Amino acid sequence: MPEVPTPAARLRTIGNARPDLDTVVEHVLHLPELCPATHNPAPGSTLTLRYRPGTQLLELFSLDAYMDAFVAHPVMRDMEFFVQTVAQDAADAVGVPVTAAAQVGLRGLRQEQRVTVEARPSPTP
Repeated sequence: MPEVPTPAARLRTIGNARPDLDTVVEHVLHLPELCPATHNPAPGSTLTLRYRPGTQLLELFSLDAYMDAFVAHPVMRDMEFFVQTVAQDAADAVGVPVTAAAQVGLRGLRQEQRVTVEARPSPTP
């Protein structure tokens, strides 16, 4: 049986053509229904990734594939862990600090949840 790649394996980067310019990048991702049991997050939920790129940028199409990899994934047990995981994976991919901010509607509850995580790239061994 082949090993299933981790969601992070789907993240790709592209070279930043102008790393000399002070640039801020924000990706606003519209979250799909990630949990098949609760059908959360609810439609309209978003996750924003914000960073000042160095030599690399997150590749747009890979972000969609990355999000799709979380559908029914064990990390979806709670939104806090999901946002923490995404922030760290993105920071590791681009090699700079990344802020991930989620605004999540939750089915079955009369509330929304906001989670913000600041991640720095993991040290390389």
